[in-house]
Amino acid sequence: MPNRPSQRIPLLSTHVPGLDEILGGGFPAHSLYLIQGLAGSGKTTLACQIGFQHAHQGKKVLILTLIAETHGKMLNHLSNFSFFDEELVGERIVFIGAYGDLLKGGLRALLKSIAATLAEQRPDIMIIDGFRTVREAKPSDVALSEFMLSLNSLVSTMECTTFLLSPTEGNQADSENTLVDGLIELSQFESGLQLIREIKVFKLRGSKHLLGRHVFEVGEDGIAIYPRLEAVSTVSAAMPSVSRERLGFGISGWDRLTNGGVAKGSTTALLGNPGVGKTLMGLHFIHEGLQRGEPALIVGFYESPQRLLEKARNIGLELQPYFDNGALQIIWHPPLEVLVDSLAQGVLANVAQRKVSRLLVDGLDGLREIVLHKGRSRSFLAAFVNELRVRNVTTFLTQELPYFSHDHVQSDEAASMLFENIILLRYVDVAGVNLRQIGVLKLRENSYDAANHVLLISDNGMSIDGPVPPSVPPVLNR
Repeated sequence: MPNRPSQRIPLLSTHVPGLDEILGGGFPAHSLYLIQGLAGSGKTTLACQIGFQHAHQGKKVLILTLIAETHGKMLNHLSNFSFFDEELVGERIVFIGAYGDLLKGGLRALLKSIAATLAEQRPDIMIIDGFRTVREAKPSDVALSEFMLSLNSLVSTMECTTFLLSPTEGNQADSENTLVDGLIELSQFESGLQLIREIKVFKLRGSKHLLGRHVFEVGEDGIAIYPRLEAVSTVSAAMPSVSRERLGFGISGWDRLTNGGVAKGSTTALLGNPGVGKTLMGLHFIHEGLQRGEPALIVGFYESPQRLLEKARNIGLELQPYFDNGALQIIWHPPLEVLVDSLAQGVLANVAQRKVSRLLVDGLDGLREIVLHKGRSRSFLAAFVNELRVRNVTTFLTQELPYFSHDHVQSDEAASMLFENIILLRYVDVAGVNLRQIGVLKLRENSYDAANHVLLISDNGMSIDGPVPPSVPPVLNR
């Protein structure tokens, strides 16, 4: 048998939120990487954030600049981030200009200068900013390939993980792309008036990275990346458990009609017309769990936390004490410019930290609206629902139906496959009076009363009256 290496290449942790997860644990150390992206994409911020994080741990970082912004200007920009530490500059973070060597002696002189600098400084990490200048010096393809091979060999020998920053995009068959150990691209995606930042790993030798694009944002702490939920869920391949335990709705009569409620860890869609009582039904479910000592979470898009608490109070559900003591938390985001992967990550983190048992997502339409990429909504929801099932969270999601049958309904024939249970609430005209009707469309792994019943809402909450007379046809959503 051929000899195998005694151990894997060590991984260099980036300490950038979300990046190590995308990279499969970090960058294989002592290798050469190209970080590319057009102007303003965040290349320099990302590389320097990695550099400063390691400098804080006592590592030495060398930043070589070709044609790029001046050192003073770069430091001025970096000083806006929390990872910046002026005391590290000059000792652990060393800036050196290398364009003069390239200008005077071409690639040979530049390589010689880099080798001498590495031997003198002995850095753990090197960042070469403005690397596109090497291509613009118009070397022959052979000369550029020789330079890239020599540089790769040099940084490996000197055990210096190196990042080349270039204002280019695309996976081109150039020496810069083919002869590096990894290629990462930062880009922007535009949808209408909204612009979001994305990162993609084209290749990463010696590591199993997540494929596809992932969103990130730049804040006061630097770059934070939110791995695409579908990719994370696919890699984890975790299987949800099946429970025989039933959780009640907390609605008089309805738990009996559904034979004890829904299976623990299942997902239930509450479909209905505006004002029919979907949110109130979800609040009943949350209140029932809180009374049993189960931590709960509400994710909303249209009604603020105080409005939800007041809505519950109006029907006799006192959620405020649970909200005050932390047993109930509410994540509220108007469906505007919200990164859906950031929201999902926050929800799943909340679930894990607090061991949430019951979750209400009030407004499936709002969740869909913040999924910017066309065609992604279904796969995102499938991954999100599966991650909740794996964590044994019993989830209710409300979805609005139109007032009248001729209103446009979003077509998603496969959406029902996401939910084990589907409850339909709608208005019916009985002798000229609009009554609320409730019925079960699907309730997996459980028997139930299939008849439509009258749903009553009063100051004392929701309750179930008798079946709707079969001779009275519904006038809405026929």
